[in-house]
Amino acid sequence: MSQYTPATLESLLSTLSIAGGGEADHASILKHANNVLKSEKSHKRALHTKAVALINLDRYEDALAVLSQAELAGQAILERAYCLYKLGRLEDALATAAGGRGGRDERGLKHVEAQAAYRLEKFGQAAGIYADLSRGGYQAENEDYDMSVNVGATNAQLVWANGSAAAGIGGGDKVDRGALDAFETAFNAACGAVARGAFGQALVLLKRAKELGMLLEDLSEEERRVEIAPVLAQEVYVLAKMGRWEEALERLKDLDVPRFAKKKFYTEIDTWAWGANLSASITDTSLKVIATNNEIAITSRLPDYNPHLSLITSAQSSTITTTISSKAFLFQSKILNRNRAIQELEAGKTQAAKKQAQAHLQTHPYDSEASVILAAARAHGDSSSNSNSTSKVEKLVEKNPGDVGLSLTLAQLRMRSGNITGAITAVENVMSAAVDEQKYLPGVVGLLVGLYSHQGRRQHVKEVLARASGYWMTCATPNHPLLRASAKSHLDTPTPSPTDLSTANSIFTLLLSQTPQDPFSSAGLLASSSPSTTTTTPPQNLTPLQTLLSKTDAAALEAAGVAQPPPRKRALEEDAGAKGSAGKAVVRKKKKKTHKFDTNKTPDPERWLPVRDRSGYKPKGKKARARAAGATQGGGGGGGGGGEESMELAGGGRVDVLKVHGNVNANKGKKKKKGGRW
Repeated sequence: MSQYTPATLESLLSTLSIAGGGEADHASILKHANNVLKSEKSHKRALHTKAVALINLDRYEDALAVLSQAELAGQAILERAYCLYKLGRLEDALATAAGGRGGRDERGLKHVEAQAAYRLEKFGQAAGIYADLSRGGYQAENEDYDMSVNVGATNAQLVWANGSAAAGIGGGDKVDRGALDAFETAFNAACGAVARGAFGQALVLLKRAKELGMLLEDLSEEERRVEIAPVLAQEVYVLAKMGRWEEALERLKDLDVPRFAKKKFYTEIDTWAWGANLSASITDTSLKVIATNNEIAITSRLPDYNPHLSLITSAQSSTITTTISSKAFLFQSKILNRNRAIQELEAGKTQAAKKQAQAHLQTHPYDSEASVILAAARAHGDSSSNSNSTSKVEKLVEKNPGDVGLSLTLAQLRMRSGNITGAITAVENVMSAAVDEQKYLPGVVGLLVGLYSHQGRRQHVKEVLARASGYWMTCATPNHPLLRASAKSHLDTPTPSPTDLSTANSIFTLLLSQTPQDPFSSAGLLASSSPSTTTTTPPQNLTPLQTLLSKTDAAALEAAGVAQPPPRKRALEEDAGAKGSAGKAVVRKKKKKTHKFDTNKTPDPERWLPVRDRSGYKPKGKKARARAAGATQGGGGGGGGGGEESMELAGGGRVDVLKVHGNVNANKGKKKKKGGRW
C-alpha cells in the first residue's frame, strides 16, 4: 500500500489555505497530491489540493488547468477566479467572481471581484463592493487593514477619473489621522491629495509616507528603497506640477531611472551605455516607464535637451509585461502613447509620429489630443508658412468634420493670424458635427465661451453653456466646474427671468446633492430661489440671517436717519474741469478786484484825468523823458537837433519854418554794412 493516501493528505492540509498563511510546505503537498492522483485520477480532494498548492507556488496556468477538469466543475470558484485575475484575464475573473456568490467563499469572491473591477478601472463598482464588505464585519487576520488600504486607493482613483464629482467620497480635503500611522495608508492619502490638486498637502503626506517606509521592519535597506520608490516618483510629479523644476530634478537623483550618459552623442554614439545600476530601486515595470516619462518631461525644459536622446531612452524603458500588477492603467497608457508620438515629432520623425498617432486613434478614436498630434505631423512640412499649414489643416477638417483635435488645431491657427471669427466658426462646426461625448468636452466649451466673450457675445455664451449643462446633468459623473459656470451665467443679468432662476436652481441643487459642503453651490441655490418662495430652506453650511442680524439695532439705525453726503463748498467746484454740453471745457471767470473807498482821505482832483495828463506823471525811460521835455526831432523845444521858427513874408503875414541844425548831408551816403565776412 502506498504511503500517499487520502488520510495522510488530509493531515497535511490541516494548515493549508489559499492565502498561504500556514506553515505547510506547498512543494511537498503538491508532490503528495500528485502521488495520490496516480492511484485515483478523479480524487476531488487531491485535485483541489494540487490546484491550491500550484497557486501558492505562483503557477497560475497549471492551477487553472487543474481547476478546469470536469471533476471540479462548479467547485473551487474562488480559486478559479483568483487564477484568472492573476493571469490578467480580468473580465473573466470579474464574471466568475460575481457569478459564484452565495457559497461559503462569498466574502473571498467579493474581494477578487473588487480587485478585478479596480484593475479594469471600474472604480465606482469597486468602491461599492468595498463598502459592502465593510458592513459585513472582518473575518480574516489583518483584513481591516487591507480593507483600509484598498478603500484609500479606490477613492484616490475615483477622484482621478471623475474629478470634483468624487472628491467628497474619501472625506474631501480632510485626512483621517489614523491613515498617517502606516506606510500604505499614508501613501494612498497622498495620492488622493494629488488627485484633488492639493499639491501642498500632498507633499506633506508624501514626506510622512517616506519616513514610514524607511522604518518598515523585517526589510533590508534595499527592500526599503524598493518600497519608497513609488513615493519618490509621485513626489517628482507633484514638484513638477507646482513648477519647482529644480527640486524635481534633485529628487530624480534619488530614483534610479534608466538613462544614458550625456556626452559625445553626435560623435561617438557607440560609446553610450546604460548606467551601472539599472533602476535598482524600481522593480515595477509600469513605475519604471512612468518615472522615465516624467524625467523626460522635466528635462525637456532644460537648454541642453536632446529629443533624439529622449526618444532612445523612452524606447529602452518601455518593456512589455504581462504581469497584472505591473500593467499601466488606461489613462496612463494613453498619456504614454501620446508622449511617444510627440517625441517622434520633436526628433523630426514625422512619418513615425503619424503612424503612432493613427494607431492610438484606432484604439481611442475620441482622443482629441492625439488628433492634434496627427494634424501637427501632417502639417509639419509647411511649418514655415502659417497660411500653408492652415490650408492643409482645413482640408483635413473637411474630410473629418467631427474630429475635435483637428478643429481645435484649425481654430488655433486662425487665432494666431488674428481671425477670431474664423476660429469661432471652426469650433461651432465641430460642436455641430461631433458626438455628444466630444462636443461638450469642458475644453471645447471653454474655448468657445472664451472666444464669444472676446467679442462681447454674452447671449451666445449663455446659450452654449446651457446646452453643455443640459448634457452634463444627465451624466453619471457631471463636470462640476462647467455646471457652475452655466448656473452663474443664468444669474449674471440684473433681473434674471423666472426661466433663468429655475434653470440655475436645478443646477445648484444637483451640485449640492453631490458636494454638500460646497459654499459656491449653497450661495447659488439661495440666490436662484424665487423671491416669492418662502419655504426654501437655507443650506446648512450658510450662516442663517438671524445670526447675521442678531447684533444689528434696527431702531438705532432708523433714528440716525439716512446718511447724507457732506455739503458742497461751492456750486461750481464739481464742474471744474468738466465738459459742457457742447463738448468744451467749462472755464470759470475770475472776479474783478475792487478797492474800498477811504472817506478820511481827500480825493485827488486829477483822478478823472488820464495818467499821462496828470501833474505828477513821471515817464519812464530815456526816450519817454526826452519826449516829455520837447527834445524830439521836429519838436519845438531847444536843445534838440531842430525846431520851428516863424518868418515874415514880403507881402505880409507869417509862416512857420522848420529849422534844421547841423549838416543835413552828414549821414548821406552812409549805408549800413551787412554782417558777415567781406
